[in-house]
Amino acid sequence: MFPTTHHLLFVLLPLAMAARLAIRPRPATLDVAQGVMRFCLGFSKCVLLFDPLWHLAGMVLSGGADSLSGGVAWMGFLALMLALHFLLTAAGDLTLGLCGMFGIKLAEKVEDTFEMRAITRGKITRHLLLLVILAAAGTLAHGTWLPLKALFAPMPRSIATVLQESRVLTDFHVVTMVAALACLLGLPFSRDFLRVPQPWKAVVCLITFLLATVMLWTRAAPIS
Repeated sequence: MFPTTHHLLFVLLPLAMAARLAIRPRPATLDVAQGVMRFCLGFSKCVLLFDPLWHLAGMVLSGGADSLSGGVAWMGFLALMLALHFLLTAAGDLTLGLCGMFGIKLAEKVEDTFEMRAITRGKITRHLLLLVILAAAGTLAHGTWLPLKALFAPMPRSIATVLQESRVLTDFHVVTMVAALACLLGLPFSRDFLRVPQPWKAVVCLITFLLATVMLWTRAAPIS
């Protein structure tokens, strides 16, 4: 079973912190602080971006062929692309954040792999192409190729397509898509963001972490 973000917050983090307290010698305070902030960023990506995008993609893929209008198909495919991106980068942030809290130093090449820098350094087009391939493979793995066909040959408009469009365009899905695209294209790598320690960066990490925690408490996680 795929671990939910509830597991990450209420199981993984307490166990990691308990293990860190047993380590001798203890990591430097700055390394621990950097690790905590990195973990907060990864956790926030999971809750605020990956979860709703994955939920949207699943809703489109499970909606049936009759509901696949062009707009719905493109929204679902783009959501799947972005969800895969933030799943990979959030996993890297969580892993590297825990390593920082443990005081574990990773080689730069290993850290680049976790951050997908080998793919994305100056090559956003290549990164987007990789996401397209992964999203297409994920769609086919769902057991149907119709969502891919609907990208270019959508079903005629019907009551089913109108209802599905209303579902896709509500519940803040469009806002999430815009925010995810802005984060993908406009934000720096987490390591670059935290390279120079500044108080306002810690505040940003804490606010996003608290917002993600509140979202977990106020709604059920869409993945299980």
